[in-house]
Amino acid sequence: ESFKAVRTSDVVPPMDFAIITGWQVTMAHSHKSIFPTTIDGDLLKLVHLSNGFCMVDGAKPLRIGDVCYSEARIASVTNTDAGKVVKVKSYIYRAGTPVIEVVLAFLYRGRFTNYKNTFETTEEPDYLINLLDDAAVGVLQSKEWFKWDDQSVPLQAGTAHFFRMQSQVTYKDKTLYQNVSVSGDIFVHDQLKRFIKVGLVDFQQDDYQGNPVVAYPLRHGNPQGSLTPLANNAYTLSKDGSTVFITPLTNEPYSKISGNFNPIHVNPYFSDYASLPGTITRYVVERHYSEVRRECRCQRSS
Repeated sequence: ESFKAVRTSDVVPPMDFAIITGWQVTMAHSHKSIFPTTIDGDLLKLVHLSNGFCMVDGAKPLRIGDVCYSEARIASVTNTDAGKVVKVKSYIYRAGTPVIEVVLAFLYRGRFTNYKNTFETTEEPDYLINLLDDAAVGVLQSKEWFKWDDQSVPLQAGTAHFFRMQSQVTYKDKTLYQNVSVSGDIFVHDQLKRFIKVGLVDFQQDDYQGNPVVAYPLRHGNPQGSLTPLANNAYTLSKDGSTVFITPLTNEPYSKISGNFNPIHVNPYFSDYASLPGTITRYVVERHYSEVRRECRCQRSS
């Protein structure tokens, strides 16, 4: 903290704080989120798969003293080769406005062939589509899911349109959807680069293979806000390109701090009963080692 105080009087909590908040609301409603009766999974086969978080567009970072609350919902339940994956999405709110999105994924190990109650909700990336000529305009107008609602301005060639959509699918089997539903809005930029809504997307179909709505911007548009990989596979922070660390002999100290007393992390006998090779060290420990390594390297460089 003293290292930061010489640069700014505002202390910004690390982004990892979002994981704590997202985890708390997920565990508080675990009977609805990762342990609902509709999921035919064995709790002894359940492991924590991954964490992810990102700032909501336009939101400012959390500050010390902010009063926040969070809400969570199941974003998807899917069958994979490794087992049944449950993703829980939560948002951290400040003054009623979402600030951080958190996605936690859990895996029920095993083989699942029953696709009942499997579904997926996806916030598609924004797509920019340039209608270069009248033929492109005609292709878009021919889509049954496309609706132009700005009658004062006709759809014309040479205009860039932004598509913002959400897809919801339920699975019938591995390759066929029981139902596909896509909704969203279409925008153009005005002279001040503000988004002006000019149309909407509305599609629903039963017993369908693939998502024809998302397929259109994939063919004709460009996703916005995509990650751009660094050249030459980025760079390394260590001379030999790798870092070796020894995991702790016990996870109990972290369990006391985090409040996560899942026995597969602290009890070797329970881990063996759950058919695991040993107690599982949380990803946070590995993340801590990598962050310490990076910060020490940056401080030496500065």
